[in-house]
Amino acid sequence: MKGELQMQKLKGLWIPAEILLNEELNDKEKIILAIILYLSEETKSCFASNKYIANIVNVTADRVSKIISSLRDKNYI
Repeated sequence: MKGELQMQKLKGLWIPAEILLNEELNDKEKIILAIILYLSEETKSCFASNKYIANIVNVTADRVSKIISSLRDKNYI
Protein backbone atom coordinates (compact mmCIF):
# COMPACT_ATOMS: atom_id res chain seq x y z
CA MET A 1 0.00 0.00 0.00
CA LYS A 2 2.81 2.42 0.86
CA GLY A 3 4.38 2.00 -2.61
CA GLU A 4 0.99 2.61 -4.21
CA LEU A 5 0.61 5.85 -2.27
CA GLN A 6 4.05 7.02 -3.40
CA MET A 7 3.33 6.18 -7.02
CA GLN A 8 0.18 8.27 -6.90
CA LYS A 9 2.45 11.34 -6.68
CA LEU A 10 3.70 10.60 -10.20
CA LYS A 11 0.79 11.72 -12.38
CA GLY A 12 2.55 11.30 -15.70
CA LEU A 13 5.88 11.65 -17.38
CA TRP A 14 7.05 13.91 -20.15
CA ILE A 15 10.25 12.79 -21.85
CA PRO A 16 12.17 15.72 -23.35
CA ALA A 17 13.08 15.33 -27.04
CA GLU A 18 16.81 15.41 -26.28
CA ILE A 19 16.34 12.27 -24.16
CA LEU A 20 13.71 10.58 -26.33
CA LEU A 21 15.74 10.94 -29.54
CA ASN A 22 19.10 10.13 -27.94
CA GLU A 23 20.46 7.03 -29.69
CA GLU A 24 23.10 6.52 -26.98
CA LEU A 25 20.40 5.58 -24.45
CA ASN A 26 18.19 2.50 -24.44
CA ASP A 27 14.48 2.74 -23.63
CA LYS A 28 14.80 1.93 -19.91
CA GLU A 29 17.61 4.48 -19.54
CA LYS A 30 15.44 7.12 -21.22
CA ILE A 31 12.49 6.43 -18.93
CA ILE A 32 14.55 6.31 -15.75
CA LEU A 33 16.46 9.47 -16.68
CA ALA A 34 13.14 11.25 -17.32
CA ILE A 35 11.80 10.03 -13.95
CA ILE A 36 14.92 11.27 -12.16
CA LEU A 37 14.69 14.67 -13.87
CA TYR A 38 10.98 14.93 -13.04
CA LEU A 39 11.43 13.98 -9.38
CA SER A 40 14.36 16.36 -8.96
CA GLU A 41 12.65 19.30 -10.65
CA GLU A 42 11.71 21.18 -7.47
CA THR A 43 14.58 20.25 -5.15
CA LYS A 44 17.36 19.71 -7.73
CA SER A 45 17.92 16.30 -6.08
CA CYS A 46 16.15 12.98 -6.51
CA PHE A 47 15.63 10.99 -3.33
CA ALA A 48 13.46 8.22 -4.82
CA SER A 49 14.61 4.74 -3.95
CA ASN A 50 15.63 2.25 -6.59
CA LYS A 51 12.67 0.13 -5.46
CA TYR A 52 10.25 3.02 -6.09
CA ILE A 53 11.62 3.56 -9.60
CA ALA A 54 11.66 -0.21 -10.20
CA ASN A 55 7.94 -0.42 -9.42
CA ILE A 56 7.19 2.28 -11.99
CA VAL A 57 9.39 0.83 -14.73
CA ASN A 58 8.59 -2.82 -13.92
CA VAL A 59 12.15 -4.01 -13.38
CA THR A 60 14.08 -5.06 -10.26
CA ALA A 61 15.70 -2.54 -7.93
CA ASP A 62 19.05 -4.12 -8.82
CA ARG A 63 18.41 -3.42 -12.51
CA VAL A 64 17.55 0.20 -11.69
CA SER A 65 20.85 0.47 -9.82
CA LYS A 66 22.73 -0.78 -12.90
CA ILE A 67 20.84 1.63 -15.19
CA ILE A 68 21.59 4.55 -12.86
CA SER A 69 25.26 3.55 -12.87
CA SER A 70 25.19 3.46 -16.67
CA LEU A 71 23.59 6.94 -16.77
CA ARG A 72 26.27 8.18 -14.38
CA ASP A 73 29.06 6.62 -16.49
CA LYS A 74 27.62 8.36 -19.56
CA ASN A 75 27.53 11.68 -17.61
CA TYR A 76 23.75 12.13 -17.74
CA ILE A 77 23.46 12.29 -13.96
